[in-house]
Amino acid sequence: MLSREEYLELSLEERFVPLGAEESKRADRLFDQLVTIDMHTHIFGSVHFHFEYEPVRQSGMTCCFEAVPALSEDFQESMELLGRYRSLVESEPGLVTAVRAEDIREAKRDGKQTVMYQLEPQTMGRDLNRIDVSYGLGVRMMLLTFNTRNYIGDGCGERTDCGLSYLGIEMVERLNDIGIMIDLSHCGVQTSLDAIKFSKDPVLFNHTGARALNPPVTRLKTDEQIRALADKGGLIGISAIPNQLSSQPEQGIEDMLNHIDYVANLVGMEHVVIGLDNTFHDQVAFHRKLAASKSVDLQKSGITLAAGYMYGIESPLEWRNIVRGLVSRGYTEDEIEKVVSGNALRVMEEVIG
Repeated sequence: MLSREEYLELSLEERFVPLGAEESKRADRLFDQLVTIDMHTHIFGSVHFHFEYEPVRQSGMTCCFEAVPALSEDFQESMELLGRYRSLVESEPGLVTAVRAEDIREAKRDGKQTVMYQLEPQTMGRDLNRIDVSYGLGVRMMLLTFNTRNYIGDGCGERTDCGLSYLGIEMVERLNDIGIMIDLSHCGVQTSLDAIKFSKDPVLFNHTGARALNPPVTRLKTDEQIRALADKGGLIGISAIPNQLSSQPEQGIEDMLNHIDYVANLVGMEHVVIGLDNTFHDQVAFHRKLAASKSVDLQKSGITLAAGYMYGIESPLEWRNIVRGLVSRGYTEDEIEKVVSGNALRVMEEVIG
């Protein structure tokens, strides 16, 4: 098995899912023609601010749904960070900020890429008026909780599983009213089920997978959660974070495809999207640093750092390989289009316009 450094010395073509000549042409045509949307990205880095446009351009993604991390509980700090993101995006001729589904389609027609924004929850506190401010500055998705408890509800790594608070219910209703999509990726089981119940709109698990395929990891979603989400018309984004989809020493694109297969078989292809949650850098080294600093307890979420990287989808540069993988699994062109953008655009139009 190659080390991460040895793996990255391979050409992109050497990292791709092997296909026959005709299948390879078909995959390339689909990737070039289709809108492609990553529902949870970190193109600016997971925590430390860092941005290079060239890797984003090379990824070929049409739309990055960028998470604005809450570096503290200071709402103003998060809004300033969002402003920096927007300023840099809008300074690049090939990038535009998107706030509705049609912006993404237009960018594809114009040969450009778009960035949309998701806000993480720590900065919201008890002031629901901050939702309106966030919306005005371009936020179109919000995560209700992170791994632990906040005023809204319990996270997936919390000791308890108490569901949404009254304030959480109010927040769901406010997000519905203003037109911001709701992400439940880091929420506890009952918090997720409550949010699905109280939301009038479809909601998302935008960067996760199926817990049935890796039971120790509480960041992954149970069949009950996935079915409830699908019954409401929601979407589950399959991630590509090392040591989340699998606990084996070798992990990669096949694990991601296994989770896509599982969710599609459970609730249908119309509920599957992509939310890689990875960066252009060494994700496992970052996780080791977090664990060493004790700022994040990975064990509480059931994660062990068994693998050093994800072959075939170690970075967004390998986005094209997702389409190749779906072709290799026998999915039709219509099904592939749904996964890489069609489902996401449908829910965006319903919730945010």
